[in-house]
Amino acid sequence: MRPFLAFDGSTDHVALALGDLDAPETLLAADDFAAPRAANTALLSAAERLLASGGLVPSALHAVAVGRGPGSFTGVRIAVATAKGLAHGARVPLAGFGTLDAVAWRLRQGGLLGIIGDAMRGEVYPALFRAQAGSAERLAADRVALPADVAREWAGHTERILLAGPGLHKHRKVFEEALGELAVLADESLWVPDGLGVLAAAWADRGDLSVSAIAGLSADDAYRLAHPQRLLPVYTRLSDAEEAERAKSSGASGVPAAGVAGPEAR
Repeated sequence: MRPFLAFDGSTDHVALALGDLDAPETLLAADDFAAPRAANTALLSAAERLLASGGLVPSALHAVAVGRGPGSFTGVRIAVATAKGLAHGARVPLAGFGTLDAVAWRLRQGGLLGIIGDAMRGEVYPALFRAQAGSAERLAADRVALPADVAREWAGHTERILLAGPGLHKHRKVFEEALGELAVLADESLWVPDGLGVLAAAWADRGDLSVSAIAGLSADDAYRLAHPQRLLPVYTRLSDAEEAERAKSSGASGVPAAGVAGPEAR
C-alpha cells in the first residue's frame, strides 16, 4: 500500500480523503465539514486526524493531491500552500485536480451536470460535465462569467441539466428562469466536494501533475515529475488587489494566460 492524501479547501467546505496509489479510487478514509473562513485553522488538524484514523503519520505518505480551484482566492491559496508544505516536508510528489470536478465526480448521475462555483463580484465559475458509466467527463475549461450568460448558453441544450455548486446560493433563480424545465437541482448537501468526490477527481485528472501520472513511477521519478514547486492554483482571473495594481501601472486588465496564476504548469 502507498497511501496518499487528497483534499480541497477552495470553498467554505473542506473535504479530505486517503487513497492508495496501488489501488485506483480505493477510499481508505474520508472526512468533510463546513469551515467558512476557517480553512487556515482547520485544514492541517483535519488532515492529522484523518491520517491518525488510518494509523498513519505525514511521513508515511507517498503523495499529496490538492484541489487547485477555482474558488475562494483565500481558500485556494490556503489549500495549495498547505499541500506544498506537506509534500515538501515528506519529500513526495504533489498532484492537482479541479474543485468543480470534485463536485461533479461526487454526483456522477447520468446526463449533463452543470457545476457552478461562486466567483464573487456577481460572477460564477461554470463547468459543464457529461456523466455516464460512473464517470464525469469535463466538457469545458474553467472560466469566470456572468451567471445570466452561462444560463443562456446552457439553455441551448435540449436535455435536462443537473445543477450543483455553491454559486447556486446566490444565482439559483437566474438558472432556473433561463433553463425552465431543463433545470434539475441536486440536493443542497451535494453542492460541495466530499472525500469520495475529491479522491475520484484526483484519479480522473490528467497531465504530468496528476495522481494517474505518478502512480506507476518510482518515488524519485514521481517527485521529479510532480515536484511540489510546479503546481499552481487556478484562479481564472486576477484578484481585486492585482486588478487594481495592473490598472494603476498600465491601465490594462484581464485574466492571466490560460486562466492560471502564473505560467501554466501542465
